[in-house]
Amino acid sequence: MAATARLARSSTVTEIVRDQLRPRLSAIDAGEYPDGVLRALGAAGAFAHHVGDAPDGLLGAVDAMAEAGEACLSTAFCAWCQDALVWYLARAEEAAPRRHLDALAAGERLGGTGLSNPMKALAGIEPLALQGQREGRGYRVRGRLPWVSNLGPGHRFAGIFSLPDGRRVMGLFEAGTETVALSANARFVALEGTGTYTVLVRDAYLADEDVISHDVAAFLPRIRNGFVLLQTGMGIGLARGVAALMRADARGRRDGAFLPLGPDAIEARAAALRERVAVAARSHGAEDRATFLDTLRLRLEVSLLALEAAQAAMLQFGARGYLEGSEPFRRLREAQFVAIVTPSVKHITTELARGV
Repeated sequence: MAATARLARSSTVTEIVRDQLRPRLSAIDAGEYPDGVLRALGAAGAFAHHVGDAPDGLLGAVDAMAEAGEACLSTAFCAWCQDALVWYLARAEEAAPRRHLDALAAGERLGGTGLSNPMKALAGIEPLALQGQREGRGYRVRGRLPWVSNLGPGHRFAGIFSLPDGRRVMGLFEAGTETVALSANARFVALEGTGTYTVLVRDAYLADEDVISHDVAAFLPRIRNGFVLLQTGMGIGLARGVAALMRADARGRRDGAFLPLGPDAIEARAAALRERVAVAARSHGAEDRATFLDTLRLRLEVSLLALEAAQAAMLQFGARGYLEGSEPFRRLREAQFVAIVTPSVKHITTELARGV
């Protein structure tokens, strides 16, 4: 089926958010995985913008994610996981793993990123969780990956493992098999509906045809700016959603007229950050550390805006927002996730302190 024909018959992202996502907000917050919403977003082209190298492709993915994030950060985060996997595969060194690209970009298949632990490992925060060794025309891999999201049986995810000689390899794994098992061993204060699991890799065999990169040291600098820039859609969307929530609260706007941060200022900052993402996307392929640090600074500002916006909503709503199940409280819990997802505020500030 041609991509144009598929998109012509699908709903728009705006329609999907309005008709399919918003009616499910409470259920998703309670732990329902938004499978149907994600597949609909894929059919609408939300995960396909950045398959190529055009800067506006990255921005298109960020904008689609932000639109979902205005309503639900769980869904926006799952969208980022899907976007990140598409980003890796579209730039894979080998042609074979790209056979999965069309289905993932269209939302026909779903998957996760799997790079939280490797990103921390490369920054010296924690050890690399997966180890492998060459075996035949592939690798035998073992280890335990904590908290990989947007997963379920049959979903794909990227994983990085180290070899005995110190080299690192990135491969595409299938979740929910006997050797790549999923375990739900924690309950979070938010984003329970994101298909987040611990992945137990028990002597799994990864064939060469599923290797994204045999040389991660050379591959990661080519994808890391896009990996981080894509995340900005989550925080920008949440900030816009919070501003809309505050503006619709006539009572709170009246009683909180002198609070330091209102919806106009939040929207202005979100718009300015979105323009900076557009500029940064033009140099996403730059491999130097100085550019990467600029990307991290932008990501940090998005995190801080999400936190400040959600806090502002709580201050405006007061006791009404301090009730379990309230919208301001949901957005506050979600905003805290924007600040701790890899690369977290702690991780980013550590990298910035190290400098170039």
